[in-house]
Amino acid sequence: MVIYSIKDIEEITGIKAHTLRIWEKRYGIIVPKRTDTNIRYYTDDDLNKIIKISLLNKKGIKISHIAKLSPEDLKNKFAQYNDGDASIEEQLDALGLAVINLDEVCVNRIIDNYISQIGFLETMDLLINPFLEKMSALWISGSIKSIHESFISEILKQKTIRQIQDCNVAIKKDSPTFLLYLPESEKQELSILYFKFLLKQRGIKSVVVGFDLTLNDVIEAYAIIKPDYIYSILNEDMEKIDFSAYIQFLCKSIGDTKMILTGFKAISLGNMVPENCVPLNTLNDAISYLDNLQI
Repeated sequence: MVIYSIKDIEEITGIKAHTLRIWEKRYGIIVPKRTDTNIRYYTDDDLNKIIKISLLNKKGIKISHIAKLSPEDLKNKFAQYNDGDASIEEQLDALGLAVINLDEVCVNRIIDNYISQIGFLETMDLLINPFLEKMSALWISGSIKSIHESFISEILKQKTIRQIQDCNVAIKKDSPTFLLYLPESEKQELSILYFKFLLKQRGIKSVVVGFDLTLNDVIEAYAIIKPDYIYSILNEDMEKIDFSAYIQFLCKSIGDTKMILTGFKAISLGNMVPENCVPLNTLNDAISYLDNLQI
């Protein structure tokens, strides 16, 4: 059983600890368990209930009224208000609840509804990216588990692959070729796939040669494809080779091909940047660089 402190609940839901205590004392709507040393803690069931209460309260329903609802009535009322007309903030709450519950059906319904209404790009900008930033912060703080991050990432990768397959933009005749990959230990598959989608949408040829690749793998792929650009993300320390030596050797091995890098390690190169290397901060910076290529 997963348990949460009051601080965890505050970080996940955005509801202040002071408010939670008021709900507990005045309405008895949430009754946390207590350790042998009298410290509050909450269960998954408590977290689910708090998220539902929060959404209904944001919809204008008074806490005093919510407190009188039976568990079944609370569930039904939440389902009634959790629809396509909900605000972004409310949908983020609903999506968070679905992810915590590993509810694939609900996650798909929320995301697919957005995609059908505003398109994939806008859904990524307005819903998914803010949600992933929040999830990442909660995972780092220990408020949620890695399984939740893995769960939503797998769903989003599948949806991105489908968008790539369904994109009918023709590749431009004078398009350069991008080689996309991830080195060993990197876990940014979704970002690589999303970048491929953006390239395809612009009529630019790209090849994802794989994830968890060795340096030799990348060089062999380069020799076959002869790309104009290589793009990768580097956040993690490398176990088998010094990062700076890795970049120096790779950039020397790819001739005039531009090596575009994003991630924490990319911006740590300082003055040790090879002439054909373009270190950038974030994926958004890579997108801006792409738009400035005038392809």
